[in-house]
Amino acid sequence: MPDDLDSLKFDEATHTYTLNGQALPNVTGVLQAVGIVDFSHIPPRTRRWALERGRMVHLYTQYDDQAQLDDSCVDPHIAPYLAAWRKFRAETGFAADLIEHRGYHEQHGYAGTLDRRGTLPKLGRVMLDIKTNQAEEWVRLQLAAYSAFFPDPATYTRVCVELKGDETYRLAAFPGKEYRRDFQDFIGALSTMRWLRTMKRIKERTAA
Repeated sequence: MPDDLDSLKFDEATHTYTLNGQALPNVTGVLQAVGIVDFSHIPPRTRRWALERGRMVHLYTQYDDQAQLDDSCVDPHIAPYLAAWRKFRAETGFAADLIEHRGYHEQHGYAGTLDRRGTLPKLGRVMLDIKTNQAEEWVRLQLAAYSAFFPDPATYTRVCVELKGDETYRLAAFPGKEYRRDFQDFIGALSTMRWLRTMKRIKERTAA
């Protein structure tokens, strides 16, 4: 992983990453741009609620992992998901060494924020993503892209933890032996996104 992470900036309002003033595409944005991630079938109101729920769950679990959470401030609608996360930690022995960590890939020029990196006793080193809905197959590409921020990315088992509203959780795991294929699929999506953007600029210039 590059050493100059201080040069990577993130604008919360626009969800934009910049490195030394140059905008970088983000991992989920790449997958959305080429249609791998597609939320168009979800009604806008439901989508907005799901996004806000996910944001709050990530915030609460982050503060909880950092021992900074005041339980009296937890929204009762979000509390079951927090309880599911605590249950996951207690039952699996998961220990995080990176929490909500921003990084970028120097060679391929993309950025993102991984949820957790750490260890699970039964799986070893893991790259972990937290979802409040069912883990889609594209999560394997998302986690491969995050794993590539670090040396030896294939040594991580990629894990998605689905947190449920009934205080339960479910794990989906993607083994390191499948990393190379999944990362190449992500890079293919990144290349396609850049090609589409180039074609759009050409058409705009031609039409002007």
